[in-house]
Amino acid sequence: MGKKLKKHLSIDGQIAKLASRGLIIEDEDYARDVLDRISYYRLTGYLHDFREPGSDSYVDGLSFNTIVSIYEFDTRLTRLLMFALEDIEEAFKTRFAYVLSSEFPNDPQIYTRLKIYRDEEELKKSRRMIAAAKRNNHSLPFIKHHIDHYDGKLPIWVAVEIMTMGTIRALYNNLKGPYQKKIAKKYNTSSVILQNWVENITYTRNHLAHYMRVYNYNFGRIPSSCKNHPTSAVYRGRIFDQIMVMKFMYSDEKEWNEYIVPQLKQLLNDYDEVIDLYCLGFPGDWELHLKK
Repeated sequence: MGKKLKKHLSIDGQIAKLASRGLIIEDEDYARDVLDRISYYRLTGYLHDFREPGSDSYVDGLSFNTIVSIYEFDTRLTRLLMFALEDIEEAFKTRFAYVLSSEFPNDPQIYTRLKIYRDEEELKKSRRMIAAAKRNNHSLPFIKHHIDHYDGKLPIWVAVEIMTMGTIRALYNNLKGPYQKKIAKKYNTSSVILQNWVENITYTRNHLAHYMRVYNYNFGRIPSSCKNHPTSAVYRGRIFDQIMVMKFMYSDEKEWNEYIVPQLKQLLNDYDEVIDLYCLGFPGDWELHLKK
């Protein structure tokens, strides 16, 4: 028999519990305000790494304000990375659609044809995902237009707009070699390495989209290295590894160098008193590695 679920705990009870475990509460009114808008469950996720070994107590001198600052840093980092991922996702969809439509200019629904894929069962799964996306987005003007005027048939450049990164990834992985290579060439890498990068990007995007913890989080995956994109950076499973993949896949070099990297630098500077670069997997010379 499993354990009983924990019962409701008032905000004052939450503060008392944190204090009983050694967390310094500088201002109880501030703590109440924070716990009124940030879930106790979410916030305490940032406390796991500060526990004394074999104990529920926290390390000496740890304050509530420090944990809130780390949470705020994580939130701002997530927003910045989601901005970058929007570019990466849109560019990958665009290149996927353009390469295939260029290869088959007279067949705007080539993405549904078995002849360009390796596995029929995998294609059937992807078709079901695309059909579900069309149902869920049927009221969007450009989808409704194709329902009303083209019997619901979507050309590839329209279909990709409602596909998730997971669906695009599944289609890419199932493509026959020559088509994979043509898309990978857009990234100056091999089809196998691009497959790995897209897997990393998809996982990271889903992680960030659910506002999961990033700080000191082990993503449990190491991106593939590419001889065309050399780096001396050491991958350790943290967010830095995933940001390196974003660098390789980001479509606009100027924007990456002049907006994304400076914004990241400013964010790290703003919170340098509470965060540890090691917990993010960042080397000391991280800027040199992340500049395109």
